[in-house]
Amino acid sequence: MHAIGVPLPWPDPFWPDLWVMSISEIVVIISLMGAGLAIGRTFDWKNWTIPLRMILITMPLCLVAIYLLGNQFLMMSVPASILLAAVLVPTDPVLAGEVQLDDPSTENQENKQVQFALTAEAGLNDGLAYPFTWMAVLVAQAGSWAAFDLTGWMLDEFLLRIVVGLSVGFGIGKTVGFLLEKIPEKTGVKTWDGFLALSTTFFVYGTAELLHGYGFLAVFIAGLCIRYTEKVEGDYKKKMHNFISETERLLLVIWLIFFGGSLANGVLDIMDGKAIIFALILILVIRPITGMISMIGSSKNWKRRLAVSFLGIRGIGSIFYLSWAFLQVDFFVPEKALLYSICSYVILFSVIIHGLTAPRVITYFSKE
Repeated sequence: MHAIGVPLPWPDPFWPDLWVMSISEIVVIISLMGAGLAIGRTFDWKNWTIPLRMILITMPLCLVAIYLLGNQFLMMSVPASILLAAVLVPTDPVLAGEVQLDDPSTENQENKQVQFALTAEAGLNDGLAYPFTWMAVLVAQAGSWAAFDLTGWMLDEFLLRIVVGLSVGFGIGKTVGFLLEKIPEKTGVKTWDGFLALSTTFFVYGTAELLHGYGFLAVFIAGLCIRYTEKVEGDYKKKMHNFISETERLLLVIWLIFFGGSLANGVLDIMDGKAIIFALILILVIRPITGMISMIGSSKNWKRRLAVSFLGIRGIGSIFYLSWAFLQVDFFVPEKALLYSICSYVILFSVIIHGLTAPRVITYFSKE
């Protein structure tokens, strides 16, 4: 960057963690609002069985598998292995945009089952990975599993923060949706700007975090509630979704430029061939197998089950959680470079493998 006169450092994985966290955080919350706004009444609650199975079964199984690989194969410490599992277990709502719903208002419901499942899963699990990131931090602070306060973690970081996040998202989402319907009806004022989606995103996220809740979860639930407030055919709700989607894409391009710079600057050289093996096992073995396990007994055909299981894209959320954890405790400093390198391998392989296969998969189901 200095060579062309731009006063920015050449991108690498060792920017100030606060920078990395803030940039990734903004991109993820905007994407989560878009995911929530994309799911409308076209999909009733019966359709939620698959994403809920992915959250309740696939996610815990992936956590355990990644932890064991990190600890036994990559030979990382227990807290670092927990952190690695926590940051890599959620699917990414940003890089997975191409396999998610764009707008369900005019689409055949059955043809969109794969996109719906991936959209709903990404919206939920990016917030539900937070408790396990907290677990890694608290185990590191405690010094061992024996000293770790499991009950305190369960009551606070797991239950309380999730409940608060869900409540804030539901409350604000319902309120905004109600006002959007009633203000024009009562006053005749129709200042329908897509920018409202962006301002609501930051308001919900900030409120949830201030009230000791998970902002990621709150933002997705708020978007979902806004969209469900009126029929999905509402032009303004579509306008909000389109605005947030365009904003997300702009920020994604910027993030990918700097991620590419980090790759060129040697982030992959920090780890040896084990990282490549680990990344391929996660993407091609762990996620598909655990996904298929979670859908045992499902009424969906095996092709849809396999598609949802395979398309577990990893991305920006992982980088956010890593940088957040590094800001909480110094314990991870010795393994910081290794964790960044491993996650970069996973993201890179996910972008390549899923990027080449996802369009064909989605096109196949859209023609059924």
